[in-house]
Amino acid sequence: MSDAIDISVKMGEITFKNPFIVGAGPTVKCVDHLRQAEDGGWAGASLKLAIEPFPYINWPPRYRWLRKNKLHIFSAESRLTPGEALQLLEEGRKVTKELVLIPTITYDGEDEEGWATMARRFEEAGAQAIELNMCCPNMSFNLTTSGERTEKATGASLGSDLVELPRVVGRIVEAVKVPIIVKLTPEGGKIAQAAYQCIKAGAAAVGGVANRLGIPDIDIRDPMGTIYRLQDHITLGCLSGPWIRPLALRDTYEMRFFLNKMGMDPFVLGSGGVSDLSSAVQQIMVGADAVWICTETMVRGFNWLPKVIDGLKAYMKEMGYGKIRDFRDLLHRNLKSANELTVYDGYAQVDLEKCNACELCWNIGHCPAITHPDGTTTIDRDSCLACSTCVDICPRGALSMVKGKPIPAESTVSG
Repeated sequence: MSDAIDISVKMGEITFKNPFIVGAGPTVKCVDHLRQAEDGGWAGASLKLAIEPFPYINWPPRYRWLRKNKLHIFSAESRLTPGEALQLLEEGRKVTKELVLIPTITYDGEDEEGWATMARRFEEAGAQAIELNMCCPNMSFNLTTSGERTEKATGASLGSDLVELPRVVGRIVEAVKVPIIVKLTPEGGKIAQAAYQCIKAGAAAVGGVANRLGIPDIDIRDPMGTIYRLQDHITLGCLSGPWIRPLALRDTYEMRFFLNKMGMDPFVLGSGGVSDLSSAVQQIMVGADAVWICTETMVRGFNWLPKVIDGLKAYMKEMGYGKIRDFRDLLHRNLKSANELTVYDGYAQVDLEKCNACELCWNIGHCPAITHPDGTTTIDRDSCLACSTCVDICPRGALSMVKGKPIPAESTVSG
């Protein structure tokens, strides 16, 4: 591979050898995890969340990997105490060489000065950067969403508070010299504005967690049961995995677009459903400098990354990209508002040699154009909506679209 291909990325004075960082979670809670991550070629690791004082929600983990839906959900989770996280950081620095170690912290006390005190302890222990958890939906946000009252704002609750969030971030930035990364929540729809407030308060980087709270599938004949093993009841679970990619891409795009609009160009980390070369490149193309990956390491470990890195270098060579920045934000040029689209007239056509009259396209509820006289698929081009649903439904590739002229914008109706 050509030496002209450079996949490293810089966050201030920190250089990541590639854009892949293990996201804070169950696969970064012991020294052996850190060894495996470095051996697997990862550039950095955000350590398992540490909370001080000891968290009010700290069950043994209960997970489900719903393979068919490519969805991971958990209801219960354990966190590290600050002492455990500090020991992990110190031991991790001794056994790794290039892996950038980033403790992830949340302060759950009454006095926000505790955030600063906690950050200083990790800086003194050798943290190269510090990640603030302003995203976890399974903390106070879970309680309030479930109807319980809590006076404490942690995780996603604090990450969506545009008044308190920058105050806390600013206090931590003043307390330490290492870069501060703020991981934000999309819950509440304010991730772009929250990112702006964090950078304005002095944070070096922002990123999104992508995870959402949701209710898992339930057995309608046993609604009092649970999908979880070794657990009674269900709760609003934290959902992640490949299914969330479209929402995760939107989160990253919103942050980058808004920050650029405000004249800022900070380091942005994307996350959510990244599991291969394509999904990583997509995150970069909507604005990420690097990506956090957590769920995929839970179900596949660490050793799949070298193949992705080789693929990234080959892809960049093929496309003529010399560095990550060459295609970062690229999709912003192609993302348009609804009223800026160019939409073409046209219609669907059927190849009767391929069509076996399976009847799938005959039942499209909104389609007025497809009929089946004598059991033969027939399309009336004058009444065809040109929506292309039939093309997607056809299992034999017998349907295709015929492209016409652009539809004049003045002929459309807003709303």
